Amino acid sequence: MAVRDGGAEAVLKEHDAGGCDLPDYGYSSKNIGEDEMDILRIIAAVILPPLGVFLQVGVGKHFWINIILTLLGYIPGIIHAVWVIARK
Repeated sequence: MAVRDGGAEAVLKEHDAGGCDLPDYGYSSKNIGEDEMDILRIIAAVILPPLGVFLQVGVGKHFWINIILTLLGYIPGIIHAVWVIARK
């Protein structure tokens, strides 16, 4: 598709004229948002609490706190991990 005088406006007009027959479902890879990522982080936090915290904040204060809580008990580690993910 060549760009004529008029730049993007000409390209859009050509696209609207039927240059592309792909269906528009209203979503794209750009629309995969934080909600979906939070669900994945919470699943990771239930399986391995420090992993969920790491995915949220990286290696930092909350990661090490979660390591200690998980070593002291699995449930406190899960609670802390879910709290760290949900508080943002």
